[in-house]
Amino acid sequence: MFHHISAMILLLCAIWSLFQEVSSADDFSSQLTRKCLLKPGQVQRKFVMVFMKNVYVSSQTTLQLYLVTCDKAATVSVMVSRPYFKKTVHIDKDSSSLVTLDYTYMISEGDITSKVILITSDVAISVFAFYTAIGTADATACLPEEDLGQEYYVVTPKISAGQEFAIANGFETTAHVNVTVSGTITYKGITYNTGSVLSLSLKQQEVIQFVGSVDLTGTKISSSAPVAVFSGHVCYRGTACNTLVEQLHPVQNWGTFFAVFPFLTHTTDVIDIMAASPDTIVSIDSPKGTSHHNLTAGVHVELTVDNIGLISSSKPIMVSYVSQETKSSAVSYSYDPFFLMVPPSFLGRRYYRFVTQSTYDNFIFIVSRASSDVGFYLDGKPLSSYPKTKREFNGFRGWQVTLGKTEGKHEIYHETSVFTFYVFGTGGYVSYGYSVGQKSPYADPECSIRCLPDSAEYILPYSLLSEAHLDVLDIHLEDPLCRAEKEKDHYLIKIPYNRCGSSVLYEDERTFYANTIYGTIPDTDVHRIEIPVRCDMEGNKTLGLIFNPKVTDVICKGSYNVSMRLYQSESFTEPVTLYPYEADLHNNLHVELKVESEDEELQIFIETLMASPSLQDTKKKYMVIEHGCRKDSTLQVLPTLDQRQQLLSFHAFKFDHFHEVYLTGNVIICHNGTSPNRCTKGCITTRQRRDVRSLKGDEEEVVGSDILSLGPIVLQSREKSEADGFNVPLSIFSTTICVIGILATGLVAQRFYYNRRQNLHMQNASN
Repeated sequence: MFHHISAMILLLCAIWSLFQEVSSADDFSSQLTRKCLLKPGQVQRKFVMVFMKNVYVSSQTTLQLYLVTCDKAATVSVMVSRPYFKKTVHIDKDSSSLVTLDYTYMISEGDITSKVILITSDVAISVFAFYTAIGTADATACLPEEDLGQEYYVVTPKISAGQEFAIANGFETTAHVNVTVSGTITYKGITYNTGSVLSLSLKQQEVIQFVGSVDLTGTKISSSAPVAVFSGHVCYRGTACNTLVEQLHPVQNWGTFFAVFPFLTHTTDVIDIMAASPDTIVSIDSPKGTSHHNLTAGVHVELTVDNIGLISSSKPIMVSYVSQETKSSAVSYSYDPFFLMVPPSFLGRRYYRFVTQSTYDNFIFIVSRASSDVGFYLDGKPLSSYPKTKREFNGFRGWQVTLGKTEGKHEIYHETSVFTFYVFGTGGYVSYGYSVGQKSPYADPECSIRCLPDSAEYILPYSLLSEAHLDVLDIHLEDPLCRAEKEKDHYLIKIPYNRCGSSVLYEDERTFYANTIYGTIPDTDVHRIEIPVRCDMEGNKTLGLIFNPKVTDVICKGSYNVSMRLYQSESFTEPVTLYPYEADLHNNLHVELKVESEDEELQIFIETLMASPSLQDTKKKYMVIEHGCRKDSTLQVLPTLDQRQQLLSFHAFKFDHFHEVYLTGNVIICHNGTSPNRCTKGCITTRQRRDVRSLKGDEEEVVGSDILSLGPIVLQSREKSEADGFNVPLSIFSTTICVIGILATGLVAQRFYYNRRQNLHMQNASN
């Protein structure tokens, strides 16, 4: 009977395995997580929008809001306080809806009004705004509430009078705003010139707009609460009077590297580079050579994009682009300008959604370090199937793709590479353009550290301080005078490399800048929080980072996270969350190592797994895995369908005279596209290690490597009499035998399945 049950279970497992193989053959787009503009897990449910002054006001002057859903249906509300407007729409998943507001909601007044447009959704969505009128148009991608900030610098395209910007308070009770003027603005009959400061307060859903007769670029906006800031031009002269508009990014989301390619083979378009800090060194590389600019806060430089260039800076900057050339293109002529922000190249994404309108000849522009267009998919089709042109410079490539007169939502993604992205459309005497959202430097709450050329920034969640009963003033660096600051939803501590107790370390021809974040009980030398942080640098260029607290659960590493977690049992369903963790010396330890990335082509390999009684002193150590080879005879590597995951189980142990054990793992991340690589070579014996040539090239084939620590684990040996201090009912004992029998049979089936897959891989390799 048992054999029949086993055979039936094996048959079911085989059918399930076949189903899994068939499922994995689905095309990439069906497996892709819908991300819209931001990563899953972020709020992305609240947006603030305004209808800035337009040059043409008529019944056909409208603000069109496109609401785009991802993998869930949404209920979205669009509301204005005064004049009152409210519309609620229900949108199916993977769909979109259009809400239109007429010119009565335009903020043409020179005073505070209640015309802020609030967009709220019950799930994550994306929002795009099109300003339309007869003979003029522009568009912007709306930033979600969590990407708003408290410090901005204004950039206004300049040719003639009509530069404008608006400040909107969406969801905060009150925002106290200081406007440090560059240029000339008027408020309540008073004129404010360059250097003067205008102070005002905006209540919830209030907005103020300023229109100047001279350039307002460089105006600084500081607020007590996050606000939304919009910039543009009422009447930018192209072939005619044209409205320009764009939502600005706060200083906290600026970048230090930008790849800029001109659109539509233009040679007279304009870029503007704005600094927020003194001694900001900006370098511009182009085929004509390299130029340098030294900027200070609020100072900008305007350049003509006559070719292509790479812009790098010592401190974060903002780059904007005005497409102003009116020469004829292949599909239209004499179209008006459009205005957009240039996203930082290293803050791109792999997936975007966007919207176009059929009244235009639509284009997209992709900027990427990908070597070819292979791997890009637009609306489910390979990018190679679309008409396009390409330009490249110093490792960056720009593809301009012609979409034609298309209407509605689209999606584009790359299987492995991040890229920045623009959408624009042209027509007779009209055009629009916008860049599609960038990744915030703080987009992933797991990635708590940001390494910059001259400093680092570390984010501590409120919960960390709350659990330790500490205040923000209790958080400091090696130098106690260097303390944390309170931000919107976290605490931020800035770590300069040349002070605050930072030290320089040299290891393996690499330079590390190190410091420690402490959370100290007031008037004591007792630390409840202690987080050593290190930034791996080469010259002034950030290559990566290593985050090594005393107990490291997650390391942030570029576009992926690597985790090592301990579990309560072999089911790997209940992770250990509290340390020290008390384990039974006579049982097994269950460890998971995982690359937490959506890239299914990554694979994880455990180079070493070591145990020691202390993280500080590893002279006394015990190797579980060394050079990829099993050293502990009880070690079991459990089967898993995901090559980004390793599940280990081995018998617990302790060191003589020590009760605590720490586990340290050195893992290597490889990519399938580089096979063979270190991950595929597996265990390397002593003889193989002697042959240096056999390892040549592995360094280039490794995506990354990290050192992870786990512990302390306190091992307790219970006496047998304690363990046997109760009687187990016979019925439960029988049930346990049955469960163990089924589990054992399942393991046999899994081993059969994985052996079969391994044999298939070996046959394919030999062929």
